[in-house]
Amino acid sequence: MKSQLTYKRIGLFTLAALACVSLMGCTPTSEAIEKRETKTETVPTAESAVEMHIKTIEAVLKEELNGPDVEYGQLADAAMGGNNDPNSVKQKENVVRLNSYVKERYQQYFTEEGLKEFQSSGLKSYHSYYDTEFEIRLVESEIKQSDIDTASNQYHIKSIVELTSPGEEPSLHEVEGQVIFSTKEGKIGRFSLGQKDPTLSDKIDELSKRD
Repeated sequence: MKSQLTYKRIGLFTLAALACVSLMGCTPTSEAIEKRETKTETVPTAESAVEMHIKTIEAVLKEELNGPDVEYGQLADAAMGGNNDPNSVKQKENVVRLNSYVKERYQQYFTEEGLKEFQSSGLKSYHSYYDTEFEIRLVESEIKQSDIDTASNQYHIKSIVELTSPGEEPSLHEVEGQVIFSTKEGKIGRFSLGQKDPTLSDKIDELSKRD
């Protein structure tokens, strides 16, 4: 009789344990597996980080090297103020409108300080000629990560843009740049574009003087 009671107790214990597994998932093994799976899904690989950086750079290049962006040009002109009093309510509103536009288009790509620097050092520099009859179009880009281990957050850019204008033959121009990502935020901390041979800027400036 005693042995039968013991078997019954063992049977009840086994059933309770199985209920715990099926209803609550309380076995250490299942928890460990779940944690490992979760960790695998949430931690990005180095390769995926590079891919995200390149996509971010490509998005900014499309903003910069296609245009002109007439809305930006108009807002920038208004924010410059001309002879207006820079302390007037209207002029402050113009600056707010420009900053809001820039943040809407770029804030997802840049750190706060990175965007301020980019905006002050030539953001949409080709688009300030928005009232000139020309068009620039990004044709292709080559984006390479630095091959120096300690500078893996840096990328080098070589882009080709096409310039077209009424009565002019289309011309191709090379634009170079460097991008540095914040290792803390994963966003752009510095973005610079320029030309060794400033033929694009010179041509746009020449076209603006004809209008």
